[in-house]
Amino acid sequence: MRRVVSAACAAAIVCGCATPPSTEPGKGEGAAYLPMVDMEGVAPTTYALDLDACRVAAQKIRIVRTGPGNTDVLDAVAVGVAIVLPMGVVAAAAIGGLAAAMSDGSIGEPADPRMQQTALVNCMARRGYKNLDPNVTVTYLAPPKADPLSLPRKTGQDTYVAENFAKASNCSATPRAVLEDKGPGFEHYSVACADGRSMALRCEFGNCARQVVASGN
Repeated sequence: MRRVVSAACAAAIVCGCATPPSTEPGKGEGAAYLPMVDMEGVAPTTYALDLDACRVAAQKIRIVRTGPGNTDVLDAVAVGVAIVLPMGVVAAAAIGGLAAAMSDGSIGEPADPRMQQTALVNCMARRGYKNLDPNVTVTYLAPPKADPLSLPRKTGQDTYVAENFAKASNCSATPRAVLEDKGPGFEHYSVACADGRSMALRCEFGNCARQVVASGN
């Protein structure tokens, strides 16, 4: 059974759309489709540049046959960007030659308009645009944001004591003390409280107290 995967051939060659780009959001086919996106806070010039770049990428999608007899498998190569392959389909040694051939247009055939449109909207999603077209499905999933609690932080000898003090002071049910400074016999911590304020603590030899921050005149 053939396996089909699209290839975004990001060569430095610009070619026009087969049909003129649509001027109405949510209309048009393939790379000529005009995305319907949330434009709040987006400069028109920035949008125009992003849209042009994504259209070029969509136009470069190619269907490529590889494998025994050039008929068994259809694979994907994103030239100049990344290589996306079905697991176990093509050996790494063959990737370089396939990518080079695709970059000069010697192999591959253009994808159908639906695949081009999908590539276009996914490209815009990767650039941070929110799709508003109910008739279009964006398959790109942004990588999850790092959990602040999982990020590395500076700790010290009295981190545990500082967190217990913050919890007892109703700063947060799950306080996370960050070491800001230390010296002979003391450590300074900051703790983000549940109400948005920050608690500053000074700990000395296992005892912590609120740090009084002097204000300038």
